[in-house]
Amino acid sequence: MCAANRQTVDLSKYARNILADEDRPLFDEAVKAGKAGALRAAYVMIWLACAESLKRRFREAQKRDSAAGRIVSDIEKKEREHKSVDKFVLDKAHEYGFLSDSGHTILNHVYEMRCLYGHPYEEAPSQEQVSHAAAVVVEHVLSKAVKLRHGFGKQLLKSLLENRSYLDDQQTAVTAFTKDIIPRLDESIHGWLLDNYWEELEKLADDSSMAIFFRRGIWFCRAMLMEVGVGVFSHDEWHDKVNRFPKTLMRVCSIADLFREIGKRAQDSLVGSILAESGTRSSVLTYLERLDNDGALSKRQKQRFTERVSRLSSSELRSASLSTKTCFQNLINALQSYTWPKQNPAIELIVSNGPGQAAALNEEQQVELGRNILQAADGRAFSACAFLEKLSQDGASWPLDVVRGIALETFTNEKNEIRFKDRHLNRVLSALAHLNKKQREQIVAEIVASVDVGSPKSWVGRKDFDSVIESLRAYKWTAPLISRLEAKAASLPGEDEEW
Repeated sequence: MCAANRQTVDLSKYARNILADEDRPLFDEAVKAGKAGALRAAYVMIWLACAESLKRRFREAQKRDSAAGRIVSDIEKKEREHKSVDKFVLDKAHEYGFLSDSGHTILNHVYEMRCLYGHPYEEAPSQEQVSHAAAVVVEHVLSKAVKLRHGFGKQLLKSLLENRSYLDDQQTAVTAFTKDIIPRLDESIHGWLLDNYWEELEKLADDSSMAIFFRRGIWFCRAMLMEVGVGVFSHDEWHDKVNRFPKTLMRVCSIADLFREIGKRAQDSLVGSILAESGTRSSVLTYLERLDNDGALSKRQKQRFTERVSRLSSSELRSASLSTKTCFQNLINALQSYTWPKQNPAIELIVSNGPGQAAALNEEQQVELGRNILQAADGRAFSACAFLEKLSQDGASWPLDVVRGIALETFTNEKNEIRFKDRHLNRVLSALAHLNKKQREQIVAEIVASVDVGSPKSWVGRKDFDSVIESLRAYKWTAPLISRLEAKAASLPGEDEEW
C-alpha cells in the first residue's frame, strides 16, 4: 500500500492526560507511529507504555512495601532469563491493587490483541482499535498516580503494630508520618485500613505492655481521619464501629471535629461507652470534658456527663484529672462537708490543677471557692491551712477573686452577717499585703461595705472585735476597716445590757 493511502490516527489528545513524565517516551513513539500510519507499531508501543508504567509503579511502591519489592525481584529474574513478563506484570498489578477488576479485564484484552498484532503476517489493527487501546491504557494506567494498596497496607499495619522503633513515640512525629503516607494510599483501601487497624488496637487497649502501639494507633487513626474525612464510613457504619471498637474509638473520636461528623447515634453510643468505662477508669471522662469545652456535646449528652461527674467519689475525682471548672460543684460539696478526708483531697486537687484553672471559673465561682477554702482552713483541714500559708507568702499567685472570697469570709458571710473566722487572719492579711495597692484597696473597701450593712451574729462580742482590730493595726492600709469595726463594736450592747 502506498504512503498516500495509508490510514493514520492522532493519539496526541490522549498523551495530554499522562501524569508522569517517565511514562511519556514510549507513548510518544506510539503517537508518532499513529501519525505515520504505522498502526501495528502504534498498538505495540501503546502496550509497551502500559507494561513499563506498571513495572515503574512496582519499583516506586517497593520503597515502602516489601510485597512490591518481591514482585520487582520476580520481574527482574524473568527478564534475566529472557522470559515474557508482560502477562505476569498485568496479573500482579491486578493482585496488588494497581488495577481494578474491570481495568484488568480490559487491559488483558489489549495485551491479547498486542500479541496478535505483533506478528507481521497477522491482521493489523484498525484506527478505532488503536484509538481504543490508547484510551483505555491512559484511563486505567497512565493517567493514574502511583497509589499503594492492600499489599502495602498489610505491611504498614504490621510495622505500626509490631515494630516499637518504627516511629518516634511523639504525637507530632506520628501525625507527620500519617500526613506523608495518606496521599500515597489508594482511596479504596482507606476504610479497609482503618477497620483492620481498629480490630487489632481493640485487643491492645488494656495491655499496658503494648501501650506504645495503642497510643501510636490512636494518633495515626485520628490524623488519618482528619486527612481523609469521616465520610469514609456512613453514619450507620460509624454506629456499628463505635460499638465494635469502643475503647479505641472513644479515644480516636474524642476531638470535636471528628465527633460532630460521625452521626447522632454513634455519638450517643460513644458517650455511653465513655461513661461505662469511667466506672473503672475515671480518667476517660476527660474525653467528654474536652468535647464539652469545645461545644460538641448535645444538651442530653452534656447532662449525662454532668450527672456522672456529680456522682464521682473522692478517689475517682482524684484520678479523673478533670479541670477545676468541670468538677467545681464536687469540690464545693467536699469543702462544705466538714470532714477532713473529703476536704483535704479537694484542696489538693485545686492546688494540683493550679491558679490557671481557678481563673477559668466565673467571678462568682471564684469568690465561692475562696470562701470555702477559708472555711475548711478554719475547721483545721490540713491542706487548706497549707494553702493559706503559701498564699500568705504571695497573695498574687492566685486569682484576685479567690483571694477576695478568702478575705470576705474572714469577716462576714454571704448574708453580710459579721462573725470572725480569725484563726488564719494573719495569713490572710499577709496575702493581701502582697497584692498591688489598687487590688488591696478594692478588697478592703468591699469588706468595709459588707461590715457596714451587716449585723454581728448573736455570739460575737466586743472582745472578738478587739482581737481582730488588734491584728489589723499591723497594717496601715487596714485603717478604713478598723474604723468601721470600731464603730460596729461601739454599737454593741454593753455586758450588763446583754444580760
